[in-house]
Amino acid sequence: MQTIFLGTPALAVPFLERLHQKTKIAAVIAAPDQPAGRGYELKAPEVKIAAQKLSLSVLQPETLKNPAVIDQIRAFNAEVGIVVAYGKLLPKDVLGIPKHGFLNVHFSLLPKYRGAAPIQWALIHGETETGVTLFWLDEGMDTGPIFLQKRIAIQPEDDAQSLRNKLVDLGVLCLEEAVDLIERSEIKRIPQAGEASKAAILKKEDGRIDWAKPAEAIWNQVRGMTPWPGTFTGGLKIVKAHLLFESGPGEPGRIMSVVSGEGPVVKCGQHSLALLQVQPEGKKPMSAWSWWQGARLKIGDQIG
Repeated sequence: MQTIFLGTPALAVPFLERLHQKTKIAAVIAAPDQPAGRGYELKAPEVKIAAQKLSLSVLQPETLKNPAVIDQIRAFNAEVGIVVAYGKLLPKDVLGIPKHGFLNVHFSLLPKYRGAAPIQWALIHGETETGVTLFWLDEGMDTGPIFLQKRIAIQPEDDAQSLRNKLVDLGVLCLEEAVDLIERSEIKRIPQAGEASKAAILKKEDGRIDWAKPAEAIWNQVRGMTPWPGTFTGGLKIVKAHLLFESGPGEPGRIMSVVSGEGPVVKCGQHSLALLQVQPEGKKPMSAWSWWQGARLKIGDQIG
């Protein structure tokens, strides 16, 4: 089966590699190289690097609306296009080019968490289940009909990084199954049903901790925003924490106690949070216990 692949970051590379094993990839389309580092030298996206290692043709158009680019895509005669974190909406003139259309890999149980940060917002909202949806692209934002959907439990120890890794593994298996179904002409287009929600791109300010919130909400915030943008209070980033169903006197943000070998326990609007790993400004992540020993704070002080 002839395919084309659209993707940009490292997250998309395992999908490209599996598609290369399963189909004949006519071309890979990635975002243009971007300036990076202190010297602002152009850096190729990870998908481009991986595609070149596989000796695949790579296109990096600034826009897919260019008639010459559209003609190039049409000339590939692809039966299906696979899209994983490409980063741009596909225009109407492109959507209809492959015989079966474009199949997008999305890391949520659509229609929940449409948008750029579905993994993070599922954690922030305290979901206990998420999954991968392979759906057919239309002109909307993650609104097209569903082909395949697989579920996975979210564990209490999961953060955005660990959950992403699990969903990538699940997604690659979904892609493999989808390719087999398409080759057997067993294609489904199931309209999305249920309440839709959005997963807007995160901003650094979203990581600011409000200790007046319940401990569970702050704990979910830490999980959903690790590794980026991170949750912070003053100049201290909270990397890992543990939810405690206990409280005490004083204002939220007060250090209630210290667990030897672990770290301080901070009062929240409801219940409390035990800090396990932190990152002081300008330093590397460290255990909360190591930080506490040099922090010159005492029980009863306000953190941050």
